[in-house]
Parts: sequence; C-alpha cells; structure tokens
Amino acid sequence: MATFLSGEPEKHGIFLDAEIEAERTLAFLRILSAFILSIPHFSALSLSPTDRAFGVQLPSMLALATFFLTGTFALFLIRYGQFRLWMRYVFAVVDAIMVASVCYLSLKLNSLSGAWLFAAPVIWSMPLLLTVGALRYRPAIQIWSTLLFVFALAFVFISLSPVSNNQFTSSPGVQRLFSLLPSVSRLCLIMLTGLASIVVMYRARSLLIRAEEQAYATAALARFLPPEIVPLVAKGDEWIHGRRQVVTVLFVDIRNSTQIAEGLDPKALSHLISSFRRIVQQAAKENGGVIDKFIGDGAMILFGVPDPTTDDARRGLNCGRDILRLIAEWHIDSLASHQLTVGLGVHRGKVYCGIVGDENRREFTVIGDAVNVASRIEQATKQFGIPFLASREVVIAANEDNRWNLISSEPLRGKQNSVSLMAPKI
Repeated sequence: MATFLSGEPEKHGIFLDAEIEAERTLAFLRILSAFILSIPHFSALSLSPTDRAFGVQLPSMLALATFFLTGTFALFLIRYGQFRLWMRYVFAVVDAIMVASVCYLSLKLNSLSGAWLFAAPVIWSMPLLLTVGALRYRPAIQIWSTLLFVFALAFVFISLSPVSNNQFTSSPGVQRLFSLLPSVSRLCLIMLTGLASIVVMYRARSLLIRAEEQAYATAALARFLPPEIVPLVAKGDEWIHGRRQVVTVLFVDIRNSTQIAEGLDPKALSHLISSFRRIVQQAAKENGGVIDKFIGDGAMILFGVPDPTTDDARRGLNCGRDILRLIAEWHIDSLASHQLTVGLGVHRGKVYCGIVGDENRREFTVIGDAVNVASRIEQATKQFGIPFLASREVVIAANEDNRWNLISSEPLRGKQNSVSLMAPKI
C-alpha cells in the first residue's frame, strides 16, 4: 500500500492503508451515485417532454458521466498502484469544474440568470462530495475542495448575472426566495458544510495520530519490559519514578549449562534453552508471576508486581513446584539427549521496582537485598544438592510450615546475616 503514496513525507504510517481505503471508498461512492442519480432518466418521469428537454437532460448527463468516469479512473489507479497524493487535489478540481459547468449549462440553456444558481440540481451534490470527502482525514484537501466549490459558484453567478434578454418571470414570492440575500445564505450554508466536515476530519485525524503514537510507545516499551508492566507504564509515570514494595522473588537456573553447551551442537542447544524458557513461561503464567528477565540459562520471576497480594509467597512456591513438574514431564515426552536439571531459590522482601534507562532502551528492574538473597538461595542448591530451596520468610508467608524442612540457618555466601533455608518435604 505504501507505493500508492510514494513521495508523501508522512510521519504517521497508520494513515497509509486508511487513506488508500478512503480513496477506494470515495471511488465506489462516485460510481454508486452515478447509477442512483441516473434512475430518474430511465423511469416514467423522463417520458414527459419537460424532462426530456435538452436544457435538463444534457447538464444532468454531464454530471453523471463525470461521477462515473472519475470514480472508475480512481479505482483503476488504485488497483495498479499508481495513485498519488497530489491526484486528490486534481479530482477536487475536476469536481469543481463539473459543478460550475453543469450549473452554467442548466441556467444558460433555460435562459436563467445567476440569481437562479441554487435552482440547479447539481448544486446539492456539493454537500455530498464534501461529506464523503471527510473520509480522507486530510483537512488540507477538504479546505481546498470547499474553496473551489465557492469559487465555482461565484464564477457562475457573476457570468450569468444579469441576463439582458428573455428575463425569466415568476411570482414575487419565488423571486424573493432567489434574490441575492437568500442566495448568499445558501452559499454560506455550503461553506459551513465544508467547515463542519473539516472540523470533524481534523478531530478524527487527531484521535488517530494520538492512537498511533500510543501504539508506537506501547510497542517500543514491549520490546524491553514485561508485558504485565507495559500498560501501567503507558498510563502514567509512576513506574518511571519507581516505588518500593514487598515482592516474592524466584530465581531458576540450569545446572551444568557450560558442560551441556560443550556437548551439544548449536541446534540441539537452542532447542534445549527454548524448551526451558517455554516451561518457565508456562509456570509463571499459570501462577501469576512476572518474568523480569531471562539471564542466559536462567530467569528471575516476580510475584507481587505490579501490585502485592496476600498470596504472592504461595504463588511463588507453587511456580517453583510447577517448573520441576513440567521439566519432569518434558523429559518423558521429549527425545532430548541431555537431562535438564535446574536449581530454584525463592525469597521475599521489600525492593525498589521501576523503569530505568533512556528513550533508546528502557528496562524494568528490581533492586534490593531480597533479590540478592533469592539469587544466593538458588546458588545454595548446588551446595546442598537440593533442586528447590526457599527462605523461612516465604514459607511462613505462604502458610506452608508443615510442608518444608529446615536445612540450614547459616549466612549465605557473601552475606553476613544468617538466612533460614528450607527444602520441601519429600
């Protein structure tokens, strides 16, 4: 579709498809209008001598032919990718010339002065053209069309006013209705129709631009942020400034990943890592966790983000159990040559949550001692030879004291304070 509008310095790509569809719709409406307006010419009404008069049929057929030919030509250009932005202005000029020509012939062939301008039926095609022209979402073209119509009518009015011979006679009431003041009022109404359509078009275009900018901003954020955080960031700047809250943090890591990588070809290694990530994503989704990030062959999952709940700890422990279960099921179902073993550590505490970075790259991050402790607990699974460990804080918060055994109360590596580590009962 973009080739149809080549050469247009359009910033907002959302309009490319929308505008070409608008031109296609306008072309169909022109053709449809030509067919509908031609019905009276083939009905019983056209059998009367008055309706068959040269001064009535010729202007009308000229208008219908213009509608049909311009609509067909526009569809042809769109069909073969030759439509260009500047052609819209040309079609507007053709419409104005058609209105002026038909009005002029209608009055001239019936010996009427310019005062009877608004008695010509083609005049009332202008509100139709201005209304459907609003589909373009282009205020500049609508302004152009409105001015052209006004100039066309003014030209006809001046050219045929007054008629020096064979002046049309009518009752005083009819003459008053077609005097200068009512005619100017009708002209103003046509101008107001164009103005109203411009305002509507400008409003619709502004809303589309705003929607597109929000969509682009959301898409850009989605490249770097967890999906659950993106809508919140798009709504306001709370997460830009960050906040402190209690979260449950789960770390999971593939054991012996270096040895596995050395023993697998790239395709098999890619399949293994992808399977691991699918398992983590499924477990996190089922338990309402937010995957903060994948770190090589590991991942960090948060519970209580964006908003803390009373069951964050329980969901974190359930997620760990689900990961182990899904890995066991994957071993049964897959033909992988290597067994996938992992270590999981869960802890709970107050952390800073927020968005860091600049416009080129933003990242959702969680900073705090609870994150470091959760990472150390995951590493401690190697020391104790247990795949799943959790701190007492998490177990108590989840109300699962009877399901876990205390295995250590020593300080973790790199930490001074002791942490009570617990392992699930077999």
